[in-house]
Amino acid sequence: MKIALVVPESNLHFNNACAPLNLGYLASYLRKYVPNIEVRIFDGVAHKNIKEEVIQWHPDVVGLTATTPQAPATYELATSIKQKCNCFTIIGGVHATAMPEEAAKHCDCVVIGEGEKALANIIQKLQQNAPIPKIIEGQYVENLDDIPSPAFDLIDMRSYIEHGPPFPGLKAPIMSMVTSRGCPFRCPFCHNSFRNYPPRWFSAQRIVNEILFFINEYGIKSVFFNDDEFIVNKKRLKEVATLFEKHGINKRIVWGCQARVNSIDAETLRLVKSMGCVVISPGFESAAPRMLEFLKCGTTTIADNERALKIAEEVGITMGGSFIFGTPGETLDEMKQSFKWFEEHDDLKFIGINTVIPYPKTKIWEICQSKGLLPENMSYTKLIPTSTPKETYIVNNAVNPDIYNKFIVDIQRIAWILTQTRLDSSFKNSA
Repeated sequence: MKIALVVPESNLHFNNACAPLNLGYLASYLRKYVPNIEVRIFDGVAHKNIKEEVIQWHPDVVGLTATTPQAPATYELATSIKQKCNCFTIIGGVHATAMPEEAAKHCDCVVIGEGEKALANIIQKLQQNAPIPKIIEGQYVENLDDIPSPAFDLIDMRSYIEHGPPFPGLKAPIMSMVTSRGCPFRCPFCHNSFRNYPPRWFSAQRIVNEILFFINEYGIKSVFFNDDEFIVNKKRLKEVATLFEKHGINKRIVWGCQARVNSIDAETLRLVKSMGCVVISPGFESAAPRMLEFLKCGTTTIADNERALKIAEEVGITMGGSFIFGTPGETLDEMKQSFKWFEEHDDLKFIGINTVIPYPKTKIWEICQSKGLLPENMSYTKLIPTSTPKETYIVNNAVNPDIYNKFIVDIQRIAWILTQTRLDSSFKNSA
């Protein structure tokens, strides 16, 4: 049985996209647990005209993934391939998980949540000519090491690594990795807010094996851990540190990660610095108390943010952070308060300025729906992170859209100047 796993074509490029490791995990899981199959990955970011490539291969099963802005392209692709190949079509991913009934109109089956076990079960039923439900909720994998490393041989990894997104302090080529799944927090802007899976982690040995593979196979010089929270599991972190030292990884690469500010302490930062960590980027989100309370569900405070900054400065790790602007109800004064906080803290070396995106089924989405802040003929393709507010929907109902757009453009210009100065000073001092 021939199985095609597909990422739709999009306007994303290597410098703002990650390799489709989600499909790599599906492919490796099928290879391990389902006999008599052949799997290929068709990546619309890395290659164009993938519809023709899929049709020419003539698969028996096509599994497509979709983020929200990719959803229209995924729906069209599923319909076109079905017509040409008469294959069984499956749609999964974060958008299908949020909007399964909608996705079900465009395919034979929708998978909600994690896909490995569900897809393996679907393939086995198809091999037995057994009926398949229209919507299936996937069971999560309790022990992540049960999933083999992604099928890197099916992905154009070199293009992603050599042209991947630059990050302050990291040296190209850079590999992005995700070493965990699930999140215990329910931030109102995040897809984790409507998923009930517990946090799980790949083992320290698994992480090190993959890093060594990337060093030997692709000559990577840096890693960025895209986990929502890489350092929260202190036990695993210490195990990774031991293995880094054993294999000399801390002398062969530098790395960075995301982290919550209340996971940061001096002991942890001294440990990760010894492991080669040079940059950490928390989601500060806001410096206005009311907005921070909402965006972080009361789990962090401005004092936590300032404490984390102080510790990073003392230990000698560069810290940047992301902020969210334009939340419904946020005033212009609150937005100014957040940016002023960045201006006043020289130890915050860089800043991500993000316009809030109302992804389906999040709390932000529900607020926008209830208040009529999104047009009826809304386009999913505009629900994409962007540094240009006019490219997406401005859902703030407390500030005139023109004033909001001008404010964001102005602070981006100031932030760019401050960032260049601070980063030059930071890495000059650490050299």
